[in-house]
Amino acid sequence: MIGFGATMQPQHCGGVIAPARRGAAATAALHASMIDHAARLVRRDGADALTMRALAHEVGCSLGMLYKIFDSREALIFAVVDRQFQDLTTSLEEIVAQAGTGTVAENLGRFADVLLGPAAEVIKLAAGVPVQEGGFHDSALGSGFVDALPTTVTRYIAAEKRLDRIGARVDEHAIGFLVTGAVHNLLVSGEAYPRPSLSEVRELLGALAEILVDGS
Repeated sequence: MIGFGATMQPQHCGGVIAPARRGAAATAALHASMIDHAARLVRRDGADALTMRALAHEVGCSLGMLYKIFDSREALIFAVVDRQFQDLTTSLEEIVAQAGTGTVAENLGRFADVLLGPAAEVIKLAAGVPVQEGGFHDSALGSGFVDALPTTVTRYIAAEKRLDRIGARVDEHAIGFLVTGAVHNLLVSGEAYPRPSLSEVRELLGALAEILVDGS
């Protein structure tokens, strides 16, 4: 029992000090820290591994403290996926900015890495979660991901054509459509679809890059 004049000790939660009475800055820091830890847990152990209890254990704080930050698992998942859409959008824009650097094969490979790498497990969180209807779509739209996904490869190829690293006869819209459709299909189709490994996808995109560079 806490006597008169006693002070409550701060709790460390996810590497952030969580005082008994948190201000706005401390709450925001805790929120961001929990999202970082949750995303790391999912990338390491898979989408099904993310439970409130597992995350509390991961970050070393009480389950009650975690529920003060996110009132449900669904709220936690929404926050994690929302952050992932923002990060994906940034990564896709970076691919376009890579035009003129590295090789075309490497840069096309990065597109596959962004969508089929560790982030894929985070995106799987959105499947079958009873969040408010339209929530994830609104999040993807607001982050810019919906606009960036279908245009990234097209804009990248167009930029490389302007730099004369890809033949002028190459149709960037056709290549963008085919590459994006193929990679997106692997992202959403699940394990039942006969799928190559990520390294094999990179090799296939590398073979395509050789044709693009030749311009034939």
